[in-house]
Amino acid sequence: MKRADPSIKIVAVGCDYDPGWNVDMVRVAGEYFDYLSIHRYVFTSHEKRYEELVAWPIAIEEDLIAIYRTIQMARARYHVKREIKLAFDEWNVWYPEAQPPLLTQVTRVKDAIFTGLVLNALQRLSGIVPIACFAQTVNVLPLILADEGGRIALTPQYLAFKLYSEVQEGDVVNAAAFSPSYNSGELVRVVPYVDASAVLAKGSLHLYLINRHPEERARAEVFVRGFNPTAVHHKWVAGESVEDVNTLDDPNRVKIEHAEYPFKGVIELPPHSVNLVTLA
Repeated sequence: MKRADPSIKIVAVGCDYDPGWNVDMVRVAGEYFDYLSIHRYVFTSHEKRYEELVAWPIAIEEDLIAIYRTIQMARARYHVKREIKLAFDEWNVWYPEAQPPLLTQVTRVKDAIFTGLVLNALQRLSGIVPIACFAQTVNVLPLILADEGGRIALTPQYLAFKLYSEVQEGDVVNAAAFSPSYNSGELVRVVPYVDASAVLAKGSLHLYLINRHPEERARAEVFVRGFNPTAVHHKWVAGESVEDVNTLDDPNRVKIEHAEYPFKGVIELPPHSVNLVTLA
C-alpha cells in the first residue's frame, strides 16, 4: 500500500488492557505504522447508579494517557523513530439489551452526559489522540434510531455530539474546573461534578461545561485571561431527568435548549447537562 501511495497512514491493532501487546507491536512493527488502535466500551445496565456511569470517562482519559506513555517508552527502548499516536476508533456505552445480530439499544440523558465527558477528554487529548470514532451511527449502538417506515429519533447522545460538531476548528486551550465532588465506589476515587474543556476559534471562546450532578444546578464563575467577552450564547442538553429518552414514538422529549444573555461572569448549568457556552 505504501508503494502505491506513500502518504497513507497505517493503523495497527492495540489493546486497552494488555500493555505487553502494545509494547510488542511497537517493537516488531513500530517503524511501519502511525497509530495504535484502542477500543473501549463501558458495559453497563439501567440499574447502575448514574454517578458511577458518569465517573468512567475519567478512567478512560487516564487509560489513554497511560497507553500513550507506554508507546513512547517502547519507542525509546527499541529506538523507533516513527511518531506513533492513538486512534481511539471504537467507544460507547453498551447495555444488556444490545444483543446480536442488531445490537439495538436506546440510550438516555445519562448516556449523553457520559458522551460529553468523553468528548471533553478527547479535546484535552487531541495532541495524542487525533483520531476517535464513536460506535455506531444508525441502529447499532446508535446515535440515530430509524425504522423501515422512515421514522427517526435522535438520541440524547446524538444531541451531545451535535453541540460538539458546532465547533470544528480552532485551538484547544487550557481550562480548569473546580467544583464540589462525590465518591465513586467503582473507581475508588473522588469525582468532580463539573468538567470543562475550551476551544478558541474566530474570536470566540467556546466552553464545553458538563454538570454531572443529578439534581442540582451548578453556578459556574468563569474567569478568562486575555479575553473580554460581553455576550453569552448558551446551548445545552439536559432533559428533565437522567432517564429521559427519545424514541420513535416520542422523538422530541429531549432537545437542545438555548439562551442568550450578557456576560456577567457567571453561567448557570442545569442539572445533568452538557453545555456549549460561547463567549463573544
